[in-house]
Amino acid sequence: MNKNATSCSRVSDDIFCLRCKEKNIVKNGRTKNYKQQYYCKICYYRFIENYTYRAYKADINQNIIQLTKEGLGIRSTARILKISTTTLLKRIVFISRNITKPIISKGKTYEVDKLFTYIRHKKNYIWLVYALEKNSKNVVSFNVGKRTNKTLSHVLEILKLQVSD
Repeated sequence: MNKNATSCSRVSDDIFCLRCKEKNIVKNGRTKNYKQQYYCKICYYRFIENYTYRAYKADINQNIIQLTKEGLGIRSTARILKISTTTLLKRIVFISRNITKPIISKGKTYEVDKLFTYIRHKKNYIWLVYALEKNSKNVVSFNVGKRTNKTLSHVLEILKLQVSD
């Protein structure tokens, strides 16, 4: 090879595009944290080989579910997982869309209970009414609102409709 000739180095030996899985990749600058960025010439996708932000980890959704079941709030969960609250809320919405409705059937026993908390100040109470399947302890219905019959009747109507079918 001629010493005066310039060459364009391709990185396609080891790295594949994360989006299209092609090998036509070139280096494309560095991030603020001096990580190497790559650019796919096929689909024009720009990416980093190894992400270190914790929200990209595979088990983060399971951790969110576990901490939510333990009763941690949004800010404390985000602080423990070392992710932003905005990212946490987006993940919770994504996780909630994949939850399947439990099956309510005849012959099972259900318990209805309530709990209350307040929002901003102690005069602004909010009630959570929920129905559990007694043996599995799975929540089959719930409603959030003021302490009225309407809040309770929403949960009971769902149980009545499902059991009568």
